[in-house]
Amino acid sequence: MNSGWYWVIAGGIVEAIYTTFMGLAEGMTDLVFTVLGFALSVVGTLLLNGGLRRGLQMGASYAVWVGVGVVGAAVADILVFNNGLDILGYLFLALTMGGIVGLNLKSDKVPEKVA
Repeated sequence: MNSGWYWVIAGGIVEAIYTTFMGLAEGMTDLVFTVLGFALSVVGTLLLNGGLRRGLQMGASYAVWVGVGVVGAAVADILVFNNGLDILGYLFLALTMGGIVGLNLKSDKVPEKVA
């Protein structure tokens, strides 16, 4: 596996933490969580960029980055905010996680450009 995926996945985890902090910021009225959230959004984007700089394709990288963030935010919603999911919600969360794994397993080779 290309080491760029570690950067992208780490960025997705940071994005999940960022969205959790923004939820805790209560409409940006809590300055500490607001500032931490904005700072982490920059860090998450820089981590995505680190994966792209290591040769990953932009479309798959972005999809994994967002997918990890979505799954992390859903887990945080359950654990931090005590909002559960119904059976259909868990099914779609599992489908999202399957898509993330599938995109990680696909070929990392960038096709050659036709001249």
